[in-house]
Amino acid sequence: MKILAAGGVTGGHLYPALAILEELSKHTELNVVYFCTLTGIENRIIPREHPEYKLVRLDVSGLERPLFKLSNVKRVLKIIKSKSIIASEVNGSNCCLVTGGYVSYPVGSVCGRRRVPLYIQEQNVVPGIANRTLGRYASKIFVGFEEAIAGFPRSVRDRIVVTGNPIRITSVGQSSFGEGYVLVLGGSRGSALINAVMEKVYQEEKQLKFVHSTGDPDWTRRLSVFENVLAVDYIYDMTSAWRGAVAAVCRAGALTVSELLHYGVPAVLIPWEGAAEGHQVRNAQYVAKIKRGMIVRENEVTPGTVLKAIRNVLDLGKVAERETNPASTIAKIILEECV
Repeated sequence: MKILAAGGVTGGHLYPALAILEELSKHTELNVVYFCTLTGIENRIIPREHPEYKLVRLDVSGLERPLFKLSNVKRVLKIIKSKSIIASEVNGSNCCLVTGGYVSYPVGSVCGRRRVPLYIQEQNVVPGIANRTLGRYASKIFVGFEEAIAGFPRSVRDRIVVTGNPIRITSVGQSSFGEGYVLVLGGSRGSALINAVMEKVYQEEKQLKFVHSTGDPDWTRRLSVFENVLAVDYIYDMTSAWRGAVAAVCRAGALTVSELLHYGVPAVLIPWEGAAEGHQVRNAQYVAKIKRGMIVRENEVTPGTVLKAIRNVLDLGKVAERETNPASTIAKIILEECV
C-alpha cells in the first residue's frame, strides 16, 4: 500500500501521523512517502525512527497572520512551486494522509485534485486553517474532539468522524524513569517560560520528584543541579514518561492534552497564548471542564501559582489508562476504504 503523508514542523502534527502509519503497518505492507519542511522536527525524528520512509523536503513556510500581508505573497508562490514536486510522487498512491500544519496544504490539495483518497486528522478543538481548507477534498476527516466539528464548513460535516486523537505507543511495560514523579513538558521544542518558572519551583519544593523535558541542553545542565529533578533535552519515549507520572505541568497542544487524558494523568496546563487562533487555550479549557486539570494563564505564571496548582492536581489523582487507541479506529477505516 503506497501512502503519501504530511504533517509536521512540530511534534503535535508529526506524532499523530506516525501513530496512524504505525498502526496501518501492523496490517499491511506500507510504502510511505512523507513530505516535510526543510527545518521541521520530522527531519530529525523520521530518519531516526523510520529510515524506510521516503522523505521529500519542500521549501514552504506558514502564512503570517493576519493573512493579507505582503510577505505572504512570496510564501504562497513557494507553495505553488512545491506542487510539481508533490505531483511527481502521486502515481500509484492508494491514499493520502495529512495531519495539519502548513506543509499539509499543498500535499492535500494536489492529492485532492488528482482524486487520490484524502484522509485528514485534526487534533485541536479549533481546526487549523490547512485542514479546514482541505476538507472539501476529504474522504474522511477524523477529529480529536467533538467540539472541532463546528469549525469545519457545513458541507463537509457528514464526512467527519469523532475518534479522539491517535496515541503513539512507543514502549510496553512500566516507565524507564521510575514512578511517582511530576512530568514537566514545554512541547517538542521546550518552553523558556516553563523552564524558568520551574527552576524557581525546584528551589522551594524538595519533596516531590520531577522529570523535566527542557528542549534545550543549556536548560538541562542548569536544572540538573536539583537532586529531585531528572532533566533531559528531549523525551523520545513518551509512553514510558506518561506511565510513570502522577501529574504533569505542560503546554496545551492537542497531542499533549490527548496523551495526558489517555494515560489518566492530571495536569497543570499553561497554554501558549500565541498559538494559532487561540487553540491551546480552548484545549486547556476542555481539560478543566472535565476536571482533569487546572489552567494557569501565562500572565498568571509565578512559582507560587504553579506550585499551588501542582498540589491541587495531585489531589485529582491518576486514573486508569484507556484501553482503546483512536489510531486503531482510524487505520481500520482507511484500510476498509483503500485496500
